[in-house]
Amino acid sequence: MAGQAPDDVSAHGLGVWVAKCYKIEPEVCGLVSIGGVPVRNTVTLLALAFAASAPALADPISLDTWYEFSFTAPGVPAVGCDPADPAGGFCISSSGTPTLPVGAPPWTLTGSAVLTVTDAFESGDRFELFDFGSSLGLTSLPVVGGDCGDDPLPCLADPLISKRFFLLGAGSHEITITPVDSPGGGGSGYLSASAVIPEPGSGLLFGASLTILALLYTRRARTTRS
Repeated sequence: MAGQAPDDVSAHGLGVWVAKCYKIEPEVCGLVSIGGVPVRNTVTLLALAFAASAPALADPISLDTWYEFSFTAPGVPAVGCDPADPAGGFCISSSGTPTLPVGAPPWTLTGSAVLTVTDAFESGDRFELFDFGSSLGLTSLPVVGGDCGDDPLPCLADPLISKRFFLLGAGSHEITITPVDSPGGGGSGYLSASAVIPEPGSGLLFGASLTILALLYTRRARTTRS
């Protein structure tokens, strides 16, 4: 029925529906205008406003999967990519390594993991990560002037691109990302989580493995460019 929100829509999705009906296409929803404001009736308007103000549902992420997120200005929390996140930006998916558009934040996972985050396309963007609102730290300092393209692996190997490996402990995690630098005013990046199986004395081995992995990616990127 025209103007009726889906029965199973989330609060996040309902907020998008309300914005469309009341701000962009009121005629689609069969609304009338009172004082220049399109409304159906007071009860419906209040109910929709309350539902739209509810926090977005967390979106779980799977291990060993690259997800693409979008962001705008520094200080504005990153979001997912449309259509996985209707409030997210339009994202150009990877032309190489398989990736998925991530849904609405926060992005959740459970258990120990290594969370990898990298910028994509033009260099210069930098991010701060949070777990349940507590800062995990910043990604590496970028160098403006590079362009790693749309594939997360070459971007991870590019020394001009901001990236970082974050070690997450046991338990539940709710990850959010906020850009702290964004010379172009927005863009997209990638995140991926991999499981960690802690063993006695494995700390040095794990760190060395990450270093070797980064070096291999760097060598591969240089070979491809040459």
